[in-house]
Amino acid sequence: MRSTTCGILALALWSAMTAHGAEPLLPAHIEACASLRKDSERLACYDKAVATILAGKTSTPPPSAENMFGANGEVAGAAPGHQEIKREELKQISGKVTSLRHADDGMIVLELDNGQVWRQQDSGIVLMVNTGDQVTVVRASLGTFRITDKTGRFARFKRLR
Repeated sequence: MRSTTCGILALALWSAMTAHGAEPLLPAHIEACASLRKDSERLACYDKAVATILAGKTSTPPPSAENMFGANGEVAGAAPGHQEIKREELKQISGKVTSLRHADDGMIVLELDNGQVWRQQDSGIVLMVNTGDQVTVVRASLGTFRITDKTGRFARFKRLR
């Protein structure tokens, strides 16, 4: 009941603002997040956008789909009555390995040139990856991600940062 009332009030406010030709209600940092298809990536984008706005860094460019690829989190479905938004979903990203290390359990931790950090999830798989190599992170099934080495072997990875 309460969420329905809040939704109706928000819709009424939005309608009143757009009818009078006012500026958009949402800053560009938040609007950019609406185009992401994966709920977890969209939520992580919203969190990052709000943190940027609260820090007063409005000159920072909004997060891109590539930047949010593989981000973690969960969010409820869209509120009823909202117009369907065309959402972008990346299937893969590529980057150059700028840092490579092995965790205590032997798993690979990669940092890419875009600032993302990925950790290997599959034990028993030895990948041939070196600093400077170009890798592609591919969205796999059930919310997992896969990195393939230069020999064709692949392992599942999870994004840390």
